Amino acid sequence: MYNITVLLGTLSKIIGVIRVNGIKVRDIAARLNVSEKTVYKWLKNGILPATRLGKTWIVTEQSLATLLNPAKKDQYQEKKILGGEPEFNSRVTDKLALEKFFSLMNGSFNAGIEAILGPRSSDPDTYNIIGKELELCGKEIRLMGVGLREFFGERGHTGILRSMAHDDRDVSLKAILVDPIGKFARARAVLEDGVRFHDEERFRIGPLYSDSWRSLNVIVALKNKADQSNKFKMDARFVDYWPSVYMVMTDNCCFVETYHFGKPDDAIDGSSIDGIVPILRVSKVSEYYKVLRHHFDYVWSGINHHISVRSLREVAQSMEVNI
Repeated sequence: MYNITVLLGTLSKIIGVIRVNGIKVRDIAARLNVSEKTVYKWLKNGILPATRLGKTWIVTEQSLATLLNPAKKDQYQEKKILGGEPEFNSRVTDKLALEKFFSLMNGSFNAGIEAILGPRSSDPDTYNIIGKELELCGKEIRLMGVGLREFFGERGHTGILRSMAHDDRDVSLKAILVDPIGKFARARAVLEDGVRFHDEERFRIGPLYSDSWRSLNVIVALKNKADQSNKFKMDARFVDYWPSVYMVMTDNCCFVETYHFGKPDDAIDGSSIDGIVPILRVSKVSEYYKVLRHHFDYVWSGINHHISVRSLREVAQSMEVNI
């Protein structure tokens, strides 16, 4: 994995390499007595060895020499294998790093990915970026996750949501959480906390159920506040299915994290598998964003009868929380 700062520092070195070793297409055409169109054709077909960075072709003297005298190609490869021309090898390494950088950037931009953030359980920058986006959001917030304790707990982003409710901000907040007494919640509890949580009594006194109960109380309080407000709206639904993604969506962007059943090799029973992989920040104008929004709306609608969707009132009654 390449550090962006290192790659950007390398960029200036690569530009120097291009200036020193790079040959312009028109100069190649003049030296070979062919048209520039022919040179571009050779570049495209790989007849003239070159490297492409974005829309720019980089042709070195070695590449041109290979075209004029194919035998030199074998000599040059032999030098590389034997460790010859260390300075040029360093430049090649830098160039390859830059190619990977541009490939990553191009792929991200084309997919609408604005940033790749660190795991939310361990990277404070990710936490701060999501919090800032919530504070600056327009009129919609869509949340999807297992328990969403960072939004409906005593810490995390809960304060931001409470302030919205208190100030009666013109925001519509919807949250989809895992049904805390459904089959998936039980499967998650067994994975994180051990096989002993197969037992119903142990499951109901276990950490996942307890966290869900505490979150539910916060959700109910926000819902009651919303019902008394003019602008601020809030509702939650609970599903008994595998939530493919953790999602925080606003009018401006979407933060998405892949959910999984994976655990690090050194994980112990009781350790969470939540928030241990990178998060993508997706642009609101991308197709990816639109697909994620459709995903949320589809699950929320409850039209697929194979996905059990329960209301906040139903789940609150099941867990003996007053609403």
